Parts: sequence; C-alpha cells; structure tokens
Amino acid sequence: MKEKRKFSSELKAQIVLAVIKRELTALEAARKHDLAPSLIYKWHDEFLAKAKTVFETTKTGSEQDKKVKHYEYIITKLTTQNDFLEKVLAVTK
Repeated sequence: MKEKRKFSSELKAQIVLAVIKRELTALEAARKHDLAPSLIYKWHDEFLAKAKTVFETTKTGSEQDKKVKHYEYIITKLTTQNDFLEKVLAVTK
C-alpha cells in the first residue's frame, strides 16, 4: 500500500497562491507537483475559508497584551521599591 504524502503549509500556500494569481491553472499545478487536481481545489477552498481570519483581531492577543502591560507595571513598581530600599540600607550602614 502506498504511504500517504504530507505537504508543508508553505508548499500548499505557494501552490494555492499560484492558482489564485493565475500563474498556473489547478490542472497545471497538479501535474507539476504530481497531485490530484481535487486536492488543489480542496486546499484552495480551505485557503479562502480561512482568509478572513487574517484581518481579525483575536481576543487572546489583546488579553495577552493586557497581561504583559500588567506585568510590566508590577516589574516597574518592584524595581522602584527595590532601588528605594537599597538606598535606605546604604544610608543606615
């Protein structure tokens, strides 16, 4: 039995973009890469279905930004307190 080939996401995108840009037809791309044209069409449909996510802002990204800002605030506060305590200890020695 023939082993199933795996294709990288970069190759899939490259092939689909070539078809979208009309540099190749789906049939030409299939022949060039020894693929079934139906697989090219499947990748094409998947690519177009997920294309809208490129322009969406994720909530997790904004939540991560909030966490980073919060941690930066804490670090700044602790650093300031640490510097103050070092100066106080230096004076009392």
